[in-house]
Amino acid sequence: MKRRALLGSAAALLLSCRGGTDSSRGVPAPLQATARLVSLTPAITETVLSLGGAAQLVGVSDYCILPEGLRLPRLGSSLTPSFEAIAGLRPSLILCDDSAGAKRRELAALARCQVLPWLTLPEVVKSTRDIGQVLGKEAAGNALAESLNGRLSRRSPPGAPRALLLLSYDPDRPADIWFIRRNSLHGAALAAAGAENAVDHDVAGLPRLSVEELIKLDPDDVLIIPPPGSTLELRQRLVSAFSALAPLRAVKAGRVGVVTGASQSVGPSILGLVDALAAMLQKMAGPRPVSGFVE
Repeated sequence: MKRRALLGSAAALLLSCRGGTDSSRGVPAPLQATARLVSLTPAITETVLSLGGAAQLVGVSDYCILPEGLRLPRLGSSLTPSFEAIAGLRPSLILCDDSAGAKRRELAALARCQVLPWLTLPEVVKSTRDIGQVLGKEAAGNALAESLNGRLSRRSPPGAPRALLLLSYDPDRPADIWFIRRNSLHGAALAAAGAENAVDHDVAGLPRLSVEELIKLDPDDVLIIPPPGSTLELRQRLVSAFSALAPLRAVKAGRVGVVTGASQSVGPSILGLVDALAAMLQKMAGPRPVSGFVE
């Protein structure tokens, strides 16, 4: 079925039993306990689950991670939603972030759509409170928001190491260096763990470095968050590939490491990343392994 026809039929199905559409950045009234909630953003789904909203979830994105034993329909994403599948679930509310390209207007034709900004720490804190209010769990939402704000608003101490944090790394494309921006949630996690971001300014565009820029930057530490489920062999390849790039001080000192036991999520589990980064930085401050591989 063509996309336009698919959207049209799905919208017609839902609008036949709803009085109108809405794509809101405000906070809707708390849902009833029997409400049907769709989440199309992994971090939002994780937050809903953390606040005890599993019973209200009827569908999630293809990329959401669910706890063992919980199975829900997969509905694409906010960028590529499965309109027909979403319509068939007859949700009371659709939750998504405000990513560029998100199909908010089309989703609002299916059900009330709540847009939750999810990039900077202030946005995540507010959106977490909003989810608590939506679920009728305002106290829990406020408590989680305070926990996130308290941990992630910490600043690195004077004299902290200058660390370059990479969200994964492709050992087959060693010159393709994508770093974590200071003005992001992972950037806040790095500062909270006790390191200064080697890229010491806010970045609005693509967070990418050339090899020449990397050499000029010359960070004290390089920390790589591996993809989920990575093997020891892959983690070793990540370090070896990066260490072959240039005669960086981090390479010479064996201060290139893979951060294990931490999620790439920007949901509540990012607090675990703070602990994992802090542990890695502490290891790097100690004696260096000959291979330069630290985890």
